Amino acid sequence: MRGALHDRIVARLVAERRSRRLTQAQLAQRLGRSTSFVFHYEAGASYLDVAEFIVIARALEIDPFELLRHAEAEG
Repeated sequence: MRGALHDRIVARLVAERRSRRLTQAQLAQRLGRSTSFVFHYEAGASYLDVAEFIVIARALEIDPFELLRHAEAEG
């Protein structure tokens, strides 16, 4: 079930990607995934599972648990 917390997590992932001046294609390359994978989760068209979230956070070189703490605190 997707909700406000999921939306805040995705928004933080997008902000972190942009702050690192990475394109969706560049992040997709780091992940070994398609650009459409990044586009779809950023647009809210697909749901991230926990494993995907951790892999994305690490590809962005951020602590996934810290990102979760911040997203939860924003709620």
